[in-house]
This record gives sequence, structure tokens and C-alpha cells, in this order.
Amino acid sequence: MAGEASAYPNLFSELRVGSRTLRNRIALPATLTNYGVANRITARWTDFLVERARGGAGLIVSEVIAVDPNAIAQGAIVTGFDDANADGFRRTADGVRAAGGCLVAQLWHPGRQQLWHPTISPMGVSDQPDAYSWTVPHVMSEADIAQAVDAYVSVAARLRSYGLDGVELHGAHGYLITQFLSPWSNTRADGYGGGLENRARFVREVAGGIREACGPDFIVGLKMPAQEGVAGGIDVDEAARITAHLAPLGLLDYVAYAQGNFSLSLEDHVPDITYRPGHFIDLHKRLRPVAGGIPVMALGRIGTPELAEKVVAEGHGDLVGLTRAQIADAAFASKARAGRAAEIRPSVFDNYCWGEVHAGKPLREFHNPHLGEAGEAGWTPPPADRPRDVVVVGAGPGGLEAAWVAAARGHRVTVLGASDEVGGRLRFEAALPGRADMARVYRHQKHLADEHRVAFRLGRRATPDDVRALRPDTVVIATGSGLRFPATLSPDSAPVVSVRDYVSGRHGGGTALLFDQDHTAATYATADLLARDFGRVILMSPRPHLAQHVNYCSAIGVHRRLHANGVVQILAAEPVEFKDKTVRYVNVFTRRDDSIADVDLLVYATPRIVDEPLSAALADLEVHLVGDCQSPRDLMAAIHGGHAVGLAL
Repeated sequence: MAGEASAYPNLFSELRVGSRTLRNRIALPATLTNYGVANRITARWTDFLVERARGGAGLIVSEVIAVDPNAIAQGAIVTGFDDANADGFRRTADGVRAAGGCLVAQLWHPGRQQLWHPTISPMGVSDQPDAYSWTVPHVMSEADIAQAVDAYVSVAARLRSYGLDGVELHGAHGYLITQFLSPWSNTRADGYGGGLENRARFVREVAGGIREACGPDFIVGLKMPAQEGVAGGIDVDEAARITAHLAPLGLLDYVAYAQGNFSLSLEDHVPDITYRPGHFIDLHKRLRPVAGGIPVMALGRIGTPELAEKVVAEGHGDLVGLTRAQIADAAFASKARAGRAAEIRPSVFDNYCWGEVHAGKPLREFHNPHLGEAGEAGWTPPPADRPRDVVVVGAGPGGLEAAWVAAARGHRVTVLGASDEVGGRLRFEAALPGRADMARVYRHQKHLADEHRVAFRLGRRATPDDVRALRPDTVVIATGSGLRFPATLSPDSAPVVSVRDYVSGRHGGGTALLFDQDHTAATYATADLLARDFGRVILMSPRPHLAQHVNYCSAIGVHRRLHANGVVQILAAEPVEFKDKTVRYVNVFTRRDDSIADVDLLVYATPRIVDEPLSAALADLEVHLVGDCQSPRDLMAAIHGGHAVGLAL
């Protein structure tokens, strides 16, 4: 195996964490899945973790485990303070261990960020409101603090009895432990507030209690901020002081560094596609020397084996936390180790998966249809009963997914595409500022299609005769959709173009107006592009708010860039006339009108229109519709729909 891992020798070297030896440096950091039901472990909750161990990760950190009833947020959060989940924990620990991984559970208390439960009162270190919701907590008494310490210790001891290898104390993202550690959130005047030693007392008592109850062979890790991103909070210098204070005490076996809290710096918590790869690893490199030899986990937009190898080789961290990379591909580690890095399904860090769980839905990823299923890490398309001739019309992500899956099952597949290149409308998005990594999705699909010998005929819009000439047994139509002209404007308005047409033929001027009925990240990236080309950009939407279809963390960045670029926002409005360089618009609630002069261009992002002229002419054949040409939706629907059709053929 050493030869197979030679491309990443540091990443695939063993590491001692406490009394345990990890097989490599790859960790799955805690990630909320919402796979729990009624606060209980489900098979999918377990399978998600076990499959990442089967996929080769060395350290597996569970999602948050509520340490006492006050920490329950909603039904998907698993409890650790009673024996109701005993069997589930045992099954999970046994499965991870059998797969060669080491399982630790993340112990969690939200403190003042108890934002989801309808009846449980938030409890906080001080009386400052939560920065996200402005919720004001009940201030914890010293008796409350002692009870919380006992809760952490009790849960850790219970998990040890179930066979888990350790626990990680969640002290990042502004939750309870962060609230103690941070001078921004801790304004107490007693023995738990003030100077660093007092602010770190809660961590010392929790970690010390766990060490005493569980012994030296039980891993105790701490996840804490490298920087909170708020004035007066934990910055890298304060993080270094906290680390230097805790490290010599012998209580911690590793430290993981994260970023951001529930203020606007929450976008740093899951740095998205607009951030640099490995955006924060230099902070972690500054902190590692003060850890006194305790392994340090670096994390934050690390998505390739090459970057993960650099993290270890150059001393940024001893462990590499890869969350979204292993959500995209459970077998990230085993593929990299075996020299099959090109087969790793890439994460593009657009935070779709984070948006799903933040909305209370189960974790999903748009290009991993088998996420959280048993067998996910080793999944391959099952062979077809008999090979068939399949024609796929459309080379966007939906068509490409159907094509490679069908070909992998043994079908003979030909893809017809109107453009000279694959990618469909995703190519338009990948050309926008900050969205270039979206191209990795269709490039990976094209790689799989080539591996399975899919034939491509590109550069010409397919006709019914073109399809029939190939004598298909079945036809998959994935021709996408177009943007409809704004219904409120006269068709002779000018100059008016769609966002896609604008990206294809850019030009500049004084003022551009972007009419937004889309609310996706691509539309706001178009606003960024317009801000480069025009002296003034106006963003108008009929909704009273923006970014409806952007996950909250990434939406923070959207708003930050709009304001930084000086984009004028006119909300609850729609254009009704554009002539002689004047846009007349009305408020959607009052119908009062106003106008904007000297507008050089109106660009629109509107609800889409199906582009599907073929199925009626091919009614005598077996035809399947995939993606936007069936019903214009999102990338998730296109890829998952194409995948399902590929499996059904």
C-alpha cells in the first residue's frame, strides 16, 4: 500500500492521537446531517459515518450530540444523555472500527444559540443577545455551569461504555464553549469571566472531568475558533494564547480550528466557492507551534488530495478536516490512496448541502445521489439485464449524468449536444465571477462518460431525423430551458438581454439594471460581473428581500459583495416600460410608479421556459425527460433525475 500512496506520503502516514494510532491524517469533521429522527439514531445516521470510514478516513467525528435536555434543538439532533441511543451508538462504533476508522462524538451545547426549540429557554454565559437571532438568554448561574460540566462528563462516560473512542468538545461557531472562551461574548465578573484563565475554566473543568471519568485511553479533542471574525472576539493571537494555556495541562489529545460565529462572520464557518482553496490554513500553521505537540486539525475549503498533502507536508496541520469533500465522495481517501484521484467526485463548495441542513432538511448533495446509503463508498452502477442503444439529447449535467450511468451499466450511449462543448447552462454559470469551480461538476461527468465509452456528437442541435438515424432503443431528452422575457415589459423594449446572453456577449456602459426573478447565486455573480463593466448597477426584484435561493452562509457573501460594489437595490418593484434609456417601474404592493434615467442596458434573470421540441416528434419511441426540459428546477433535480433515468434503463 505504501507504493500506492506515494503521491501523498504525508497524508497517508500514521498519526498518534492520544493512545490511538490513526491510519492516516484524513478526518471527517462533525457535520450535521439531520438524519436523526425524534432525537434517535437511524440507520442512515450510522451509515453516513461508517461509509466515510469504509472510504478510508482515519478519524471520524460524529455530528453534534446533545449533552442535556437544554441542548436539544430539534428532532434530528441525537441525544447522548440517556440510554435511548445505546444500540445505535454501539452499531456505529462497531461499524467504524470494523472499517478501520476511529470514532469520536462531538459533544454540543448551543448555549444562547438555542434558536430552534419552541419551549426550551436559551441559556448563556452573559446577557448579550445572540448575534444571529437577537435572542436574549437566561444568564447561567454557577450552579447552572456546574450542572453543564456534569452533563458533558456524564455523556462522555456513557459514550465510552458504548465503545466510542473519544469525544470532541464543540467550542467553535459561537456555541456554549465559545461563549465562555471569547471576550466578545463573556462579560462575567465571577470566576468564569474576565481574564483568559477564568474564561478557559469551563473547558478545563469539562475536559478534566472527562479525563478523570474515562481514563487516559479515551480521546478528548477540542474544536475552537482560530478567529471569530468580530471585533473584541477571539482572533488568531487570542486563539494562540488559549491554546498555549490548555495544551500543557494534559487534558486534550487534539485541537481542531474553525472560523466564524453566528454574526456575519458565519460565512467563514463554511467558506464557499468564492473563497480561496485552503483559505484559513495559514492561521492554523501559526497556531500549530503553540499546541506543544498536540495534533492540530486544519479545516476549511480543503477539497483535493494535493491540498490535503500540502497541509501536512508544510506544517499547517497534523490532521486534515475534509467535510464537504467527503460529503461529495465518501471514498475520497481510498481513491486518493490507490492513485485514483481523478475518480474523486469533486466538491465545488457552493454550500448546497449546508443550505439543506440549515433549512431543517436531511443532508443532500446535488451530485452524490447515494449520500448516506449503506454501500455508498463502494457504489458502482449495477449491470443492465441487456445492453440497449441509448441516445441522450443534451450535454448538460442532467444528460451527462444519465449518459455515464447508462454506459457504466453496459448500454451503448450516444450524446447529441447543440454546443461545441458539454456543460449546458452550467457552463454559463462557471464563466461568472467566483463560480469557476462549477465547471468541475460537468468535467467530472465527462470524464466518467469517456471512461465508459460514451460517444459524443456535439456542435449541432439535434433533429428528430438525427435521433432516428441512430436507431435507438430508448431516448433521453435533456435539452434544458431558456429564460423568458419579463412579462411586465413590452417585447419591443430595448436594449434588453437575458443574463446568459449578457455573459456570452459582454459590453459596458454607464448604467445597467438587473431584474432579478431568480434569486440564485448565479444571478448575483452576474451582478458582480456587471459591476466590472458598468459605472452604475441597479438590482431590482419584485420580492421584498434578496437571495431567496442562496443558503444563508453564502448569502452573507452575496450581500457583502453587492454593497462593496455599490449596487443600488430597489426591492418590491418591477419594470413596466423601458424606452429612450428610461426605465419606468412600479412598487408591487402599492403600484406607485417611479423611473430611472440614463439606463444603457436591462438584463433579466426570470423563471425559465422549457426547451423541449423533440418528444412529440418521437412519440413512437421510448422517451425519458430529464432536468429542465421536463420542469425547470435546480442542479439537484437535473443530476438526480438523470441518475435515476440512467439506472432505470
